[in-house]
Amino acid sequence: MKPDISVIMSVYNGETYLKEAVESIIGQTFLNWELIIINDCSTDSTAEILAEFSRRDERIKVHTNEVNLKLPASLNKAISLSSGKYIARMDADDISLPDRLEKQFAFMEENSDVSLSSCRFMTLKNGVYASGGAGGKCDFPALRAMLLVSNPILHPGVIAKAEVMKKFNYDTSLTCTEDLELWTRMAAENLKIEILPECLLIYRLHDKQITSTTLERQHTEVLKIQQKYYGKLLTEMDEEMQEFYISGVYFKEKADVDKFNRYAAWLKKETAKSFDKNSINYALLEILAEYKRCGVAKKDIFSAMLKFNPCFLIKEILRRKKAAGKDIEKCIKVAKDRGLKQTAGSKEYPIFEK
Repeated sequence: MKPDISVIMSVYNGETYLKEAVESIIGQTFLNWELIIINDCSTDSTAEILAEFSRRDERIKVHTNEVNLKLPASLNKAISLSSGKYIARMDADDISLPDRLEKQFAFMEENSDVSLSSCRFMTLKNGVYASGGAGGKCDFPALRAMLLVSNPILHPGVIAKAEVMKKFNYDTSLTCTEDLELWTRMAAENLKIEILPECLLIYRLHDKQITSTTLERQHTEVLKIQQKYYGKLLTEMDEEMQEFYISGVYFKEKADVDKFNRYAAWLKKETAKSFDKNSINYALLEILAEYKRCGVAKKDIFSAMLKFNPCFLIKEILRRKKAAGKDIEKCIKVAKDRGLKQTAGSKEYPIFEK
């Protein structure tokens, strides 16, 4: 029987967390899936682990690269081998919750105009679980605007129409930002992207992740991607704007409210005809929320917030508070189901441990 969902995974030396990741797919309440795993020339016990899984479950199909292709090319290979109506991503160090595929399949079936969607998640680091993405908007206009300033789509939580993934594919010239490039390319073509506001994945954070070991390369790749996205939908940023965008908007390593105000004024003007006004304001407000967590003085953030329309500001604060409350309720339920207990954090960012 042809699978409804092809789950694709690439792994390189993933022996530490691989078993738990694959077991989380085997344990899905949704049964009609295939799991295509590309072993990208691992030198640890990954091959033996995968061989055992493929013997145990015929839905698991393992392919080994002759040379190390890196993640984007390996994912493209998995996409080409897939036969499902939808393609779902999975990383070798994350955990899909039991109802992930069931809920994502239902969402895509009920929303035929959506080309790609992701989900809410919990993070896991050193045995500590925390909520992720609570209160963020899930609709396409907001995500299309957010893609101008960040990456709001959780890559390992994605499910998409197979024909879309096979048409677009990943850019193999990128090695740590291939997901952002794909989302922006889709958004530029006006393909609808949404987020299902359900906590369906445990996203593991650890020191061996690509995102924690390649910061300089990320800077270069993100700027290249965003210049293309801006260039297609707006106008390209000049050199001064580029420098602040990378350090003060996307990565927020050098948060600067004065420069942010200039960037915000420029972005609002540039997007006036091609983006929803409230969605742009929402994206900019999200940057200021991150500035607060980066240690920027409250008075400086407040002064920047005063430049927003008061009606929008009040409505957005109330909306976020209500949405975050609902997201946290779902997160707490997931935590209880996994036998976790809340030990620290705030109402907005609860933290759990076993």
